[in-house]
Amino acid sequence: MSGIFPNISGHQFVDLALYVQWLKKTDCLMRLLLHLFVLIIFLSGLSLKAQPHALLQDFTGYQNSNQITLRWTFRSGSLCEGTRIERSADGFIFEEVGQIPGVCGSSETAVTFTFTDSLPQANAVNYYRLELGNYGYTSTVSVEFLNTGDNGFIVLSSSSGQTDILFQNSQGRTGKALIFSSNGKKLAEMAFTGKRLSLPEARFSSGIYLLLLAFSDNFSISGNFIIP
Repeated sequence: MSGIFPNISGHQFVDLALYVQWLKKTDCLMRLLLHLFVLIIFLSGLSLKAQPHALLQDFTGYQNSNQITLRWTFRSGSLCEGTRIERSADGFIFEEVGQIPGVCGSSETAVTFTFTDSLPQANAVNYYRLELGNYGYTSTVSVEFLNTGDNGFIVLSSSSGQTDILFQNSQGRTGKALIFSSNGKKLAEMAFTGKRLSLPEARFSSGIYLLLLAFSDNFSISGNFIIP
């Protein structure tokens, strides 16, 4: 038998040296195939990144002042008839909140659409999806909407004693939160990166406190809040 396999006679290798050589070649070949397999999986992962819909390049949403803005882009050459925008409070049961009639997309270039939801559910996560004509639904986009009022933050206290402070913050912006007692004594200082602070139950009893949020871009928010 020719190739990488040594000659075989009576089911035994004629030469032990050839047998060892064959094992080495086989091991190298298996290693090479394994590396190729890993490389293929990696490259496939780049192209198989989750997409909102076959017709779309992207689908995003964000809070814009006191409303939520949705933005999506059709791929060049993608067309459908009419777009329905749906919203959900739990990600399961959706209702229509708007629609864009007519042809969506273009046969020649990528086209971007936006939609403004002026009545999102306040201080909660809103879930959105699009129905693209007869091509079905997109994946779901979630946007947390915070109605922070004049203070710039809100305080939510649960019956279990958990207290959360919610505030608007842009992605990547960091900062520090300082909490003082009603007589000006600093009680806590903690760093934050998102839009929410959870206060340790054991450290804060019922009372009036002063909060200072100092952001990394030198912007700050301050105000009093009550823990019932």
